Amino acid sequence: PYLHGVVGRDKASVDGFNYSDALASLEGDWTPENLSGFIENPRGYAPGTAMAYNGMSDIEDRANLIAYLATQTE
Repeated sequence: PYLHGVVGRDKASVDGFNYSDALASLEGDWTPENLSGFIENPRGYAPGTAMAYNGMSDIEDRANLIAYLATQTE
């Protein structure tokens, strides 16, 4: 799905995107903490996700990425 507006958006809420059952079953929104957990280890955060990304272990890198994503609102 598109990433603009992802910080604070409900999980699995982009119309027309075919989410895996693992992501579609998650509740809540993409808080910075939730995003950090997912970016760190997508398969650990949402077992069964189709996300092929292996993750980003460095917490500072994740924080910087999430801070950038928070500025992308349109």
